[in-house]
Amino acid sequence: MDGYIQTGLGILVSLVLFIIGYRQTIGAKKERAKNANSSIIRTMMRRMVLEDYSPVHKDISRIIEGKAREFQVSSNDLLSEEQILNSLYTEVFDSDLISPSQRIEIEKRLNTAFDKVEKEPLKPTLAEFQQIKREKESKNESVTAMVLSTSILGTLTSALYSFYETKSFEPDFLLSALGVLVGSVAVLTVLITYRKSREIDVLPSRSSASIISSEFEADIAKILIKSGYKFVIEPSLDGLRPDFLVNVNGRQVAIEAKSWHGSVPFHILRKTIDYLHKLVSTEGVDEAILVTRKKDGIPVGIIDGEKISVLTINELANKLKGAA
Repeated sequence: MDGYIQTGLGILVSLVLFIIGYRQTIGAKKERAKNANSSIIRTMMRRMVLEDYSPVHKDISRIIEGKAREFQVSSNDLLSEEQILNSLYTEVFDSDLISPSQRIEIEKRLNTAFDKVEKEPLKPTLAEFQQIKREKESKNESVTAMVLSTSILGTLTSALYSFYETKSFEPDFLLSALGVLVGSVAVLTVLITYRKSREIDVLPSRSSASIISSEFEADIAKILIKSGYKFVIEPSLDGLRPDFLVNVNGRQVAIEAKSWHGSVPFHILRKTIDYLHKLVSTEGVDEAILVTRKKDGIPVGIIDGEKISVLTINELANKLKGAA
């Protein structure tokens, strides 16, 4: 019985210390990012309502950078320019304090901003790519270090409890300590996975979103090369430029890569669906595949058709292996 108490105590100490450490570091950063997002939206709302301001993509980017410094977070932790515009549109549409005529006029200005943002191409720089990579590595290292350190502290607590009860270290001490360490790591890993599943995805700034998209396309290219298929990157097809055009056993398959992993705004989804239908209607294209990270939140049944399919990147790899 003492062995179970010892193990449970060690895991409990690890869990409590991890929760405290997480809230004081990563959790506090997320709270600052949340407050920064609210501040950006309030600032933009005041200017649009009181001064008839028309949102501009570059202005939003500058405000994001300024608020990131003010709240001591990375600009990549904040809402993207598109998400800020979506939030502003929702606030305007839902507000009873704005007159109907003013609401319609503000919505027109926001729609103009949406059109300009969607048409502006953006190429990520090497510096931006390296910044995103460093931030990802730093966050992963912080969580890993926190898991290991709190697990070790839990193991030490368990060992001290055992020594306090028996006044000596039992022969099976090392085995018991190892069990506490493994158990603590397992429990904390489950907790981290659960927290990630409950978090609402926040798209990064437009520059980092472009970088993430480029990384995703590079992963698809690696799969195509590994599977031995011949492909062309961004071919020109009657004004359309799919990310890849692949020759699969004589069939020309257009692949459109979208690094989605959650709910997608309807206007973006509708635009993508229209684009896929244009692709399969183009001469020289037999099939179109939309490749995403995850299909959660994407109405696959609406998109899937005779010549159009939606696959995750893992499903794409398996499909190409089967077609080889």
